[in-house]
Amino acid sequence: MKISEILDFLSAEKIAFTFEGNRETTVEGFSSLQHYKPNSFTWIKTGKNIPESLDLSQITLAIVSDGVDTGTIPNTIRTTNSKRAFFSSIEYFYGQEDDRPAVGQFTYISPKVKLGKNVRIGHNCTLDGDITIGDGTVIWNNVVIVNRVSIGRDCEIASGTVIGQDGFGYTEDGEHKKAMIKHFGGVTIGNRVTILENCSISRGVIDDTMIKSGVKIDAEVRVGHNCMIGEDSAFICGSQLYGSCRFGRNTYFASGVIKNQAAVGENGFVGMGAIVLKDVLPGETVVGNPARPLIKKTAVVQNVIRECGPLSTLPDGVAPSENFSLLSSCGNASSCTFRISSENRAECGISAVSFLKEGAL
Repeated sequence: MKISEILDFLSAEKIAFTFEGNRETTVEGFSSLQHYKPNSFTWIKTGKNIPESLDLSQITLAIVSDGVDTGTIPNTIRTTNSKRAFFSSIEYFYGQEDDRPAVGQFTYISPKVKLGKNVRIGHNCTLDGDITIGDGTVIWNNVVIVNRVSIGRDCEIASGTVIGQDGFGYTEDGEHKKAMIKHFGGVTIGNRVTILENCSISRGVIDDTMIKSGVKIDAEVRVGHNCMIGEDSAFICGSQLYGSCRFGRNTYFASGVIKNQAAVGENGFVGMGAIVLKDVLPGETVVGNPARPLIKKTAVVQNVIRECGPLSTLPDGVAPSENFSLLSSCGNASSCTFRISSENRAECGISAVSFLKEGAL
């Protein structure tokens, strides 16, 4: 295959790039940077990924991120989206056709199930209920889908996942004897959704649990009843989403826990291991237990107010901002103690100056 074929593909995919080298050069397959194979093409995300022992001049073609020094590599495709460019290329040119049967052995599909075109279902699966599967969706082995579930087109459901069972909800009497609540809702999953192995997605109590198009769910994620997940969101392995949680578009949830009925706004980012007990604002990043907004390490002050003694300039490393006030409370500038005035900020004494300078707020 010639490099020109890869360039034509990227153009068709509307991936912006620049190319340096010879379009007529032949490449033979692909390989990782750590185990580079002669005459193949590879991906360089950052300069840190380049092994010291690798002779760059021996790389036939590299797809690289903008800003990466490619040294003596003779042919480079440079793009802001190098990851997509590389992996979409190898899938297009080298992806193998799926030769599995349309339905595997020991799989039960009830009469109510409606299957779209080119749907594939693995071995030992159960599809039992009012279920619709869209065109091109792939369901791997040992998947259970029950009750009322709608799955869109071009989705992938990996092995061991269970979709549509009742969630966890109960009533109790005066003696605290508990009775489980019957669920009557379903699960609605959009297009191009990926759900990896051993996930559990409960149906809604009355309304449907909703997973909108483009969502990617890693392995062993729990989605409770009535959750609403916005388009193009991502959930990393082990995340626990309790019932009735809401997620805006393009949220990112990294192996944390969120309490029932809490929300993460559009473009919200939940850091690894966070325990979310209250709503996360749109565009906000939270970390920790309990989850709190991530505060940048560069802290600044708004006003310096001289209560006594001369204080003509701000301390080194302190800059104006609308968030804080710095007050001198005694003597002169060289011996003053300082107090930070801000929401929920305690008085700090002289150490406040270095506290600000080091950016620890």
